Amino acid sequence: MINQEVVNSVENNYVKKIILGAISVALYFILTNITTPAGLSIEGQKSIALMLVAIFWWVFEIIPVGISTLLFTMLLGALKIIPTGQAMGNFFSDTLVFILSSLVIGKVFIDIDLGKRISLYLSTLFGKKSKMVLLSFMLPTSIVSTILVDIPTAIIFGSIAYEILQQNNCTPGKSNFGKAMMMGIPIAAALGGFGTPAGSGINVLSINLMKQVAGVELTFAQWTMIGFPMAMILTIVAWFVLIKLYPPEFEEVQGLDNVKEERKNLPPLNSNHYKFIVIFALTVICWFTGFLPVPLASIIASSLFFLPGINLVSWEEMNASIPWSVMLLIGASQSLGMAIYETGGAEWIANTLLSDIGSTSTVVLLLIITSFGIFSHLILPVASAVLTVCIPVLTILAQANGIPVSMVVLPIAFTASCVFLLPLDPIPLTTIEYGYWKIYEMPIPGFIISIVWIIVNVIAILVANSFGII
Repeated sequence: MINQEVVNSVENNYVKKIILGAISVALYFILTNITTPAGLSIEGQKSIALMLVAIFWWVFEIIPVGISTLLFTMLLGALKIIPTGQAMGNFFSDTLVFILSSLVIGKVFIDIDLGKRISLYLSTLFGKKSKMVLLSFMLPTSIVSTILVDIPTAIIFGSIAYEILQQNNCTPGKSNFGKAMMMGIPIAAALGGFGTPAGSGINVLSINLMKQVAGVELTFAQWTMIGFPMAMILTIVAWFVLIKLYPPEFEEVQGLDNVKEERKNLPPLNSNHYKFIVIFALTVICWFTGFLPVPLASIIASSLFFLPGINLVSWEEMNASIPWSVMLLIGASQSLGMAIYETGGAEWIANTLLSDIGSTSTVVLLLIITSFGIFSHLILPVASAVLTVCIPVLTILAQANGIPVSMVVLPIAFTASCVFLLPLDPIPLTTIEYGYWKIYEMPIPGFIISIVWIIVNVIAILVANSFGII
């Protein structure tokens, strides 16, 4: 017999969602029926209101996210904000192509065990001292996640770290070393994720939005010259913060010899490994040289994995592992964000809310933008929505004040990877299941890292501008 408490809980959840849904719909009608502010079109007013309602629905999951994303995209046409064809054109972009391709590359990387091979070699990089072992996991995690999707990278290194923690009798919830390790790996993966455009789909989303809105095309190499050094510096900062907050309870780590033994017992590289290495190496060359656009090079590479004679993955396997809801969320966020820009809503926001900060010094402006990018995740944990609203607004602000667009957009783009102040993103959740840390603990080191991140980000942007990188 079904537990009555469970039934009541489900019913209460239904009621809560209905009430929240009704409130959000009422909010839309209130916002669209008040007097339209000066300088804002009716369509712009509707687009801003619809984006607010959409974010509300996504955060509280009034209905499944995958369905609500399509609903709000279609409503752009139904509410006469922009034509439906235009809304759908903004929905499907290079960004989605790249993200799908990255997921294929990441799955093949894991399935052929190449990820585990690399992690076995890198995890013993700096010796047996406990503090250095932590660095041996965090730095390689960050490096690998600059060119591969963050989540698989965190899963691979997390699983190897868990074996070592068990061999050292690190008790979940009590071990400082276990806590630092299992928080450090996803933090490093998130930081590495902005190192290159390939590290995360939201990086490509940012580049795509800059191109669409401002006509500014940032190359793979330009992003990497700024993002990669910053990611490595912040990874080392994160490591230092963790060992100070959670000093390891022992000096040396046992069990690394087992890792080395496991490494020795690995079979030789086979044809599947060589196929992947060749295809991926050519893809990276295309990314850095710009020989082919990043999304095109990525989809060609992922297509090759399915070819007869290569057969590194099947569509059935791939289809089961693709987070379609996330894909749809990014598409809808971009469509709604572009609607705000195309209807003049972004310009109105820039003129109304940000006109005063445009007259401040460049350093202060960058500090404000970076701080907003970091701490906006506390109230809006939907990175794609933050980017699609903010990038058009910041573009207009930059153009109005004669500042290079990339200088004000990159701080918000880089900080979209800040997922450890409110660790509800899938990246930090990859290691929480091991039981070594709890949700309320990560914001402590996360806040310290974030403050340093703000300073490092501003310095990196200023240096890049002075050297003509952006």
